[in-house]
Amino acid sequence: MNKSNYHIFIMLFFFAFFSAAENSFSQSFKFVAMSDSRGSYNGVNEPVLSALVTYMLQNHSDAKFLLFPGDMVNGSKTNPDETYNQLLNWKRIMSPVYNNPNMIWPKVWVTVGNHEVQHFKDEENFRALFPDVFMNGPNDEKGLSYFFDYNQTTFVFVTSDRWYYGDPDDTTDDRRDWHYIKHLDWLEETLKAARDRGNKYIFVMSHEPAFPIGGHLRDALPNLGMNLTLPLDSTRLWYLNQRDEFWRILKEYNVNAYICGHEHIYGRQTVNGVYQIVAGSCGAPLYHFNSLYGDNPEVKKPGQEMTYDESIPYYEVLNYNYGAEGNAQASWDFEGYRAFEYVVFNVNENSVKVETYGAFPKEGTNNEIGSEIELIDEFVIERK
Repeated sequence: MNKSNYHIFIMLFFFAFFSAAENSFSQSFKFVAMSDSRGSYNGVNEPVLSALVTYMLQNHSDAKFLLFPGDMVNGSKTNPDETYNQLLNWKRIMSPVYNNPNMIWPKVWVTVGNHEVQHFKDEENFRALFPDVFMNGPNDEKGLSYFFDYNQTTFVFVTSDRWYYGDPDDTTDDRRDWHYIKHLDWLEETLKAARDRGNKYIFVMSHEPAFPIGGHLRDALPNLGMNLTLPLDSTRLWYLNQRDEFWRILKEYNVNAYICGHEHIYGRQTVNGVYQIVAGSCGAPLYHFNSLYGDNPEVKKPGQEMTYDESIPYYEVLNYNYGAEGNAQASWDFEGYRAFEYVVFNVNENSVKVETYGAFPKEGTNNEIGSEIELIDEFVIERK
């Protein structure tokens, strides 16, 4: 059997395995989510990522698989080979996960973030490096958007970041096809089919949050841009409507949680009954949360995106809770920590217990661990 046929055989075998697992909720299981590990060690923050991976395998080695929605590496705007080599380095650092005998194929499920698609060759390279995902997404997003079932639970990866469709030779063009979910029709059909199969839980993953929590108020899925002025122009309104339709679909099909990154902090909240969980830094430099009333109104903190006054137009458009008593977030139940972290999902028949393990930064830094890794948050997602 040649290498190509062997690979196809393995894919078919495990597709049958996952399909069989969906027929009944046989037992509880556990999976892990983490995102955004980019840094200065050949594209990766190796000390932080390695520390979290080591702790995770010491304490949660029984997890069935790990989800990683993007920004593994810094990437390059001009040299796709550099991005490719950085991703190889990332896979080396993640080798303890890939070698964990308790996990099931392919052990790590991935999609791109904006840092993995900065050159027109990057998508092709990404598919070559991560071929072991199901190629069941839209035709132009094979290997970037896809789904699988495990134990009556559907997992859907949908990319929010693509290469721009203009001149492929113009690598200085910064109009990347970023910050929105393109194939909403495919997503809706996939979620409907999952519910029609009677699956108990649905988790959707992508890189960018629908409701920015800090560091990316200007983009993420609303993509409102810098120096926002009102009323919204047609482009800004289009992106906002895409975000709204995306969230409507998640609500319509009772998605249990949307798991994302892009914001280099941890935060969770429910919006219209759907959890958004930002598992935002396992190494990338930590951000600050959205600015609060009275929080440095004129001068930004180091690493802070905007002052409170600069944020007000964004809060108005996004309908965030702002003002003297507001939390500057989409929901009052928001909980967040400025920490390096990963999130563990303990899936049971009627609920999912979620535990977040993290370490706080060394004083005066945003990319070094300064505390022990410990449980920093826990909550329960009820089955719908």
